[in-house]
Amino acid sequence: MLNNIYKLFFSRLFIFKGRSNRKEYITRICLLTAISIIWSYTIDSYGNEDTLFSFLYVVILGILGTLMFWQYFPLAVRRLHDLNSSGWYVLLTFAPFGQLLILWLMFKKGTAGANNYGDEPLN
Repeated sequence: MLNNIYKLFFSRLFIFKGRSNRKEYITRICLLTAISIIWSYTIDSYGNEDTLFSFLYVVILGILGTLMFWQYFPLAVRRLHDLNSSGWYVLLTFAPFGQLLILWLMFKKGTAGANNYGDEPLN
């Protein structure tokens, strides 16, 4: 079980090659959203104090938040590869209404079998 959790959440964090299925994409997006919500509530609690602990807390959470933000792009590129699309389409998320691409990535079924970007991802 721990091996499955490791594979789902920590393997291939910053790797652009390969494919990611819907399960991996949805799970990681939900995890990123939950961490962001918790981060925003705790930063309000501890970030307003003038102590060394609150400073370290804000710095550590800032570093983790940056890592979470940057690990989204390889995940989205791999999901696009699963749909047999170029990873460059991830840049559409910066365009107006480009966030709708995220919804499309969540619900569209990937290419069955091998495609231009590799073999079908395992669960």
